Amino acid sequence: MRSIFSRPDWNDQATKAGTYWTKLLEDKCPTELLDLYAALAVRAPNEAAIKETPDALYYGFGHGNSSLFTGQNMATVIDASNIALWNKSWVHLLSCSVFAGLGLKFPHGSGYNRTFYFYLSGTTDGYAEPYFDSDQQVQIERWKGKTMGEQIKTAKDKFTWWYSQPGPAGKDYLPWDRDSLIGTGDPNDRPTPAKGIVKVDAYYRTGDNTPTLIGPMTKGDADAWTLTWRIPQSGAYKIQYVATDHEGNTRTVETGEFHVDLPESPIEIIPVYPKGGEYITTRNVTLGIIARYVE
Repeated sequence: MRSIFSRPDWNDQATKAGTYWTKLLEDKCPTELLDLYAALAVRAPNEAAIKETPDALYYGFGHGNSSLFTGQNMATVIDASNIALWNKSWVHLLSCSVFAGLGLKFPHGSGYNRTFYFYLSGTTDGYAEPYFDSDQQVQIERWKGKTMGEQIKTAKDKFTWWYSQPGPAGKDYLPWDRDSLIGTGDPNDRPTPAKGIVKVDAYYRTGDNTPTLIGPMTKGDADAWTLTWRIPQSGAYKIQYVATDHEGNTRTVETGEFHVDLPESPIEIIPVYPKGGEYITTRNVTLGIIARYVE
């Protein structure tokens, strides 16, 4: 199974935000990944990619309207003349209004039948996160092999959840986007899940206590999974890993016990001059230390 992303990046504020948040989605991808980034987010590379892997899980981000989907510098990527190339693919387009017309021709497609609005005050700020996080649930559920109906419902529920959360302004358009999201084809259809590990969760345990979730791990190269853990305190620990495959099977492995001895203070001071032992014969000396905060 392969996932194809079309991810433009040019001097457009909405596009800059979209390519940043879409890269975070790519980092969660459990399948083989092809990232058509920037200059590659145009018609020819997209057509070549989908011809090579017709049944790919395709995610496109860009501007659009009811007749076309665009990529780098507003170049048309998909329109009526080439949409048939995606007939065997599962397609999700984060783009305005494509599913008011053109998108309805995808046998298995999802996207928005009205303008997709979101708030933005900076590329990586929290105002945009609820919008992109909600949208991305479609692709995340797709990777899990969920049905089209389940994919759309999970995303709509996430829009609703974000809207219910307390916080600053910037949530006004979440219900609008939620209600604009649609899927095509039979809602009971599902993509064939990619064979392999779809997620790994890490837990820590002290003594005989119940394991505490650290969080989901991130897949890297050569089947390596990693996660940064901020250790709560000194003590003896075991780490428990729970891996889940494409069929929902799980396996748990626990490490042996290891010991953590954290410094009493996160502040470290190392004298440079004088360190001790020097014989000083001048009245004025320049004192020096290295002082740092140790995580």
